[in-house]
Amino acid sequence: MASEEEDLYTGAPLQVGDEAPNFTCDSHLGMITLHEVLDGQFSMLVTFPHDFEAVATTELGAIAKLQEEFEARNVKLFALSVDTKGNHRRWIDEVEELQDCKITFPLFADVDGAVSKVYGLVRPGTVGNAAKSVINAGLIVLIDLDKRIRFISQYPSTTGRNFYEVLRVIDTLQLTLFHSVATPANWMQGEDVFVRNDISATAAGAMFPKGFVAIKEWFRITPQPDTKQG
Repeated sequence: MASEEEDLYTGAPLQVGDEAPNFTCDSHLGMITLHEVLDGQFSMLVTFPHDFEAVATTELGAIAKLQEEFEARNVKLFALSVDTKGNHRRWIDEVEELQDCKITFPLFADVDGAVSKVYGLVRPGTVGNAAKSVINAGLIVLIDLDKRIRFISQYPSTTGRNFYEVLRVIDTLQLTLFHSVATPANWMQGEDVFVRNDISATAAGAMFPKGFVAIKEWFRITPQPDTKQG
């Protein structure tokens, strides 16, 4: 880990809307500085407590199998755990064998735990080796075109993550970023959406050529705006 830990860690938990902290970290594909590779794309950072774990193996394989779906949405992929680069390479070989996949995205080797600490995976007040104090949980972090965190979620390591749901989240994030709409519970591509409450009725009439239905003045339904992925 090239960046100084004190430059990363502010003591405050990261929240949606915060800038994703920059860091330079080794990976099984070499050294990478996060902000240098984020320009013009969304990205997903997935963390694992350690290598060589059964649930994590299926998760890493699931991401690899869905890589074309992420790329179609202009999303770059990154993974991270506190094991060494050598362990990463051995684990990746076994993941590819067990999950019948090919992993081409970087797996960061956060051997000192500094990145894990800034993402809240080390309990506050921990003294000593941060890597050995990483909690038994993993994150999914989605970062937008402006390097801002738009989604952050923590899972216990015993619960495998659903990356089809992550794709759905990316779809709604990208739709609502570029159009003045919000998506309802359990929304899927092609379904109706809401006109945002900060859009006046006059403005909405011009902005939504497909029209909208105002069940209440704050509950206005419109067909999903036309979108184009990639």
